[in-house]
Amino acid sequence: MATNNEIEFKQLLTEKQYNVIHKTYFNEIEPFKQTNFYIDTPDFDLKDHKSALRIRVKDEYLEMTLKIPAEVGLTEYNFETHVVPELNKPIPEQSLPSEIADQLTKMDIDLTKLIILGSLKTERLEKEINGNLLVLDKSTYLDFEDFELEYEVEDYDEGLIQFKSILEKFDMKHEIPANKVQRFFNRKSNLYHN
Repeated sequence: MATNNEIEFKQLLTEKQYNVIHKTYFNEIEPFKQTNFYIDTPDFDLKDHKSALRIRVKDEYLEMTLKIPAEVGLTEYNFETHVVPELNKPIPEQSLPSEIADQLTKMDIDLTKLIILGSLKTERLEKEINGNLLVLDKSTYLDFEDFELEYEVEDYDEGLIQFKSILEKFDMKHEIPANKVQRFFNRKSNLYHN
């Protein structure tokens, strides 16, 4: 089990911006692929708590992660899991790591109602810059594609200055986007209501 405080800055990109950043920073780097399977109740109780539960599949490795808001950034609870994710598959309460179950119980989430509501595939590139991790993502979900730049840092203030400096090189102003799980559920909601 790993618990860590995640501090990262994000910026949504156009495909053109993605391509320019790719050429500038990631030209020699091979991408890797991962798929996130998002878990919530049918009433989106986790989303209402600004929290997210997922199973990530990367190179046959399965990891269950709960992200909950922290004073700065997010607190992540990461565990290897043997739950093989499938769309619309219920998550048995006994398959939840006890630390994740405890956190969900504190939020009054009904553990018997957890279900895999969808998946998002990401092609990811990573590079260390200034001792921090610069990440370029191309994500596909619900017949939609988006592009995102992330900067994972240890120090919030210094990291924000560095991230804004990177964006300025491409004439971009920092705009905080919804995170991937929010974008996924927003699109799912829009498709459902149209």
